Amino acid sequence: MVKLPFDPNHLEPEDKLIYEAMVAKRKSQGAPFGGPYAALMNHPELCQKIEALGYFLKFQGHLSREVYQFVVLSVAKETKATFEWTDHVKHAAAAGVPKEIIDALNVHGVLGSSYPEPYRLAAQVLGSTLAWKNIPEQIQAGAIEFYGIHGFIEIVVLSGFYQMFSAINQGFDIS
Repeated sequence: MVKLPFDPNHLEPEDKLIYEAMVAKRKSQGAPFGGPYAALMNHPELCQKIEALGYFLKFQGHLSREVYQFVVLSVAKETKATFEWTDHVKHAAAAGVPKEIIDALNVHGVLGSSYPEPYRLAAQVLGSTLAWKNIPEQIQAGAIEFYGIHGFIEIVVLSGFYQMFSAINQGFDIS
């Protein structure tokens, strides 16, 4: 597979505005613009919409940073998205995910280990979403009680979002 080329100097003026706005928005949060977003800039309007959802989930969502990063690492591990795993390990540690939790995810995956709260219920939700199965009522109720309805929904959406990113990373050879 050949990587998709991206050179912001070759963008049409309206696409350059989209690109510059996304770069500035992410930079304001200390986040770079690259990886899968660079490949997606070959379709600027689609990239803009995907980045807007990613930005919301990452910077404006209801989940704590540590649960957010736990979910991202879990999906990255289960989908073998090496770029996402490597990119998010340092973010997970900075967000407060303990090293032993990160190590357990790396060795056993989200389904192969027992995790304490605040990770346990997220891992159970991911056990269903990553298997493309309905979330059992008891797990859904527990997750809603623990994370709130918005947090529960964000876990489910994050699971799908990073599964999509795994496909993007693998489809466009993002390393």
